[in-house]
Amino acid sequence: MAEVSSMKQAVDVLLQKGLSKRQILTNVDSSHFPFEDEEIVMTFIDLQIECSSDEEFNKLVAYLYGFSSNLS
Repeated sequence: MAEVSSMKQAVDVLLQKGLSKRQILTNVDSSHFPFEDEEIVMTFIDLQIECSSDEEFNKLVAYLYGFSSNLS
């Protein structure tokens, strides 16, 4: 299993694993990931690191939903 190196890569892995955008958003700030798949859990841990600030979380939302990330 390769470590993900960016938010976009982590999101792509999770989407390919069949998770919905809603599942990604609701689990990214969790302390327990309710998934059996170790790759999903490790990818969420990497994604948490990538989204450690509000600005980065906003970028995650923008990437998932195609919004402009120029939020005020």
